[in-house]
Amino acid sequence: MLSIVIPTDNGESTFFQDSLVEFWKHPEVEIILVNTSEASTRAERLNLGFHKSRGEMILFHHPRTKLPKGALDHLIKISCQKDKQIIWGGFIHQFDDQHFLLRFISWYSNVVRVKWRGIVYLDHCIFFDRRLWKTDMSLLYLFEDTELSQKFRKNSHPVLLPYQAITSAHRFKKKGILKQSLLNQILKLGYFLKIPSSFLFSLYQR
Repeated sequence: MLSIVIPTDNGESTFFQDSLVEFWKHPEVEIILVNTSEASTRAERLNLGFHKSRGEMILFHHPRTKLPKGALDHLIKISCQKDKQIIWGGFIHQFDDQHFLLRFISWYSNVVRVKWRGIVYLDHCIFFDRRLWKTDMSLLYLFEDTELSQKFRKNSHPVLLPYQAITSAHRFKKKGILKQSLLNQILKLGYFLKIPSSFLFSLYQR
């Protein structure tokens, strides 16, 4: 079984619904929505969703991302293999806007972050074999996907499957592409300097 865990935000992000049209009643798929009324931070929602799941393959599906049917069919096929390898990874990131800076961000995320550094952000839609889960993620407000990747990377390097994860550029359009890009770099620096994630999250929300 493939378990799809989605840390929703009480209806604000519904882009993920396009991925699930044909899978709500699929016999080899379970879909688990965890919203902010059940757990406040995204890490908590992902932890809760994992512990509710029963599948051999887990997909953490970003709420502002949509995947093609073939991507989910591929994960279902992997989950049904008897002697499957222990793998994890994500899908090729792309924004739903063609601004040159957004294309660069996607390129950097796919090539530098995933292929070279082995870090998969949630908007790539992280999938993993259940056997990789050794301990709950740190209850961070931001960068919980980085923490998860660092743990999984101890077992193996991530796989980037050849399906596009189309992510909404809503936040970039709302705040301005340059402004949001600069803020993201400031947040990464704050994470590197071990500034409390609650403070970084407050900056992100502003």
